[in-house]
Amino acid sequence: MQLGSTVRLLVVSSVLLCLIELCACSKEVDGSKVSGTYEARHRNGVEIIELRPDGTYTQYFTAPDGMKSTFSNNWRFERFDGEPKLALQGFTSHFPEAQKADVILLDVDRDGGRMRLYRSYDLDQYYLKAAPK
Repeated sequence: MQLGSTVRLLVVSSVLLCLIELCACSKEVDGSKVSGTYEARHRNGVEIIELRPDGTYTQYFTAPDGMKSTFSNNWRFERFDGEPKLALQGFTSHFPEAQKADVILLDVDRDGGRMRLYRSYDLDQYYLKAAPK
């Protein structure tokens, strides 16, 4: 009887390990899938970022008073300390408490199949990739 319990425990443990690995793999980000349109809505307005496969982007911003701005530059996907990042040149985030820099690194994450570009995990500030049409 004890041998049967040990075998069951090994089988259950193996299945759990496989499920954990499967979940971990599903969070992997394929750099070729990053391009697309992302949106963020926050108290400072609405930001839309179009990432083109050729490494260029356009950022559209609409403030609550209706003022609009558009900016374009270059982006690249890279791994920084093993984590997937999006490097945006000359990008200005309009999120509250955002700071300007020559190059902004956004964390690239997948949640429920849709990509997010995180400016801040702590403040829950991110750009969500638009669903395919």
